[in-house]
Amino acid sequence: MAEQEPTTGELSRLIQRVEGRIDALGTEIRDLAAEWRGQIASGALVSQRVGQLESSQSDQESRLRLVEQDLSGRREAAEKSRRANMWIATGITVCGLIITLIFNLMGK
Repeated sequence: MAEQEPTTGELSRLIQRVEGRIDALGTEIRDLAAEWRGQIASGALVSQRVGQLESSQSDQESRLRLVEQDLSGRREAAEKSRRANMWIATGITVCGLIITLIFNLMGK
């Protein structure tokens, strides 16, 4: 069988369908490009925010270390003060006992 060649009208309709598909494809490509640009911008914002949070975390960790050092220093100072107060109280008690013994011995 001999193949029939398409008519001008058929070719015209075929070309119109191809052009329609090309237009639709172009629209989809533009939509995808816009979506990708949006995602890239969102990714950049997320990356920037993560950087800020990491910096903030680093600052907070530094502050926490300083607070821990200060607290440790205060604990040591409080312990030294407690020991000194204990020795002072012991000394006052001993002095009181000695004075009491002396008065008791003198009173006899």
